[in-house]
Amino acid sequence: MRWMLVAAGVLLALWGLPAAAAPNVVAEEFQVEAKDDGILLHIRNKHPEDYYDAKPGRTVLFVHGATFPGAATFDLALDGTSWMDFLARRGYDVYALDIRGYGKSTRPPEMNGAAEAHGPAVDGMVALRDVSKAVDFVLSRRGVERLVLVGWSWGATLAGRYASEASNRVERLVLYAPQWLRDDVAAADAPKLGAWRAVKLDGLRERWLREVPEKERRDLIPQGWMTAWLAALGTRAEDGALKVPNGAVADTLASWAAGKPWWNPERVSAPTLVVQGEWDMETPPAMGLSVFARLTGAPVRRYVMIGEATHTLLLEKNRHHLFRAVHGFLEESFAP
Repeated sequence: MRWMLVAAGVLLALWGLPAAAAPNVVAEEFQVEAKDDGILLHIRNKHPEDYYDAKPGRTVLFVHGATFPGAATFDLALDGTSWMDFLARRGYDVYALDIRGYGKSTRPPEMNGAAEAHGPAVDGMVALRDVSKAVDFVLSRRGVERLVLVGWSWGATLAGRYASEASNRVERLVLYAPQWLRDDVAAADAPKLGAWRAVKLDGLRERWLREVPEKERRDLIPQGWMTAWLAALGTRAEDGALKVPNGAVADTLASWAAGKPWWNPERVSAPTLVVQGEWDMETPPAMGLSVFARLTGAPVRRYVMIGEATHTLLLEKNRHHLFRAVHGFLEESFAP
């Protein structure tokens, strides 16, 4: 397997654990050749400085959603810590993938010209190839046979489908704000989709808070956090907007909005956690409950709803409830 180490050996300040117990954390970045020529996948890793005993249950791969890249969200240090930091400081080997067309990974050729010149780029099947490649890379690098998959939104769809088709490679599965069937959009009402869309950064806060009760809006995102996220996203922005592939939107119209599930939760055979925020309007709690009800093949399945939280809970004041819920699920022994 060929890959290139871009940067390594960054020691981070510690947060959230007693000084005697908290290990130093190292950050590494890799550019890994995808399964298709000309595409490099960016993978960010954080792990304890002294990490010698790799284990499936402590090897974690994050998969992002349809709009924002992995490293800029899962490794955004707010109030001194990111989700990746939280786990790495507790002994986990944690990776975040940027699917092609997102973040620091290569953009496919159809994203380099006018959006209308091509059909939607990077649909679920293409993205699934990148997830598979990232899993292969992590398992090979650490010499383990399985890992933990954590997917957010569209990433939960990808992680769920991968786990349903490659059960021998998934130790545990976490579906954070998963998609399911919906009737609030229809293909007939949607405009013709080009290869990509421009997501304006200056409109993110309004979209984020639109369904939050008025009295809660001021405190949901602590001061400075939105600015930090916009700064992280802005490194890849053009004219104040992210250029984002439209493949996930096309999949939603062709599957979820048409009453056709894109994957089968019944085929998942790993212990699975479904976790959602109370105010999630992108993937409402009913969707997560629908997924949970169909996880009939999982030996353990759990559903957690976190109060006062939206679809973007990982960047909100109650983010540590999410972090702790997932960490507790990974730490728990399910032996009889």
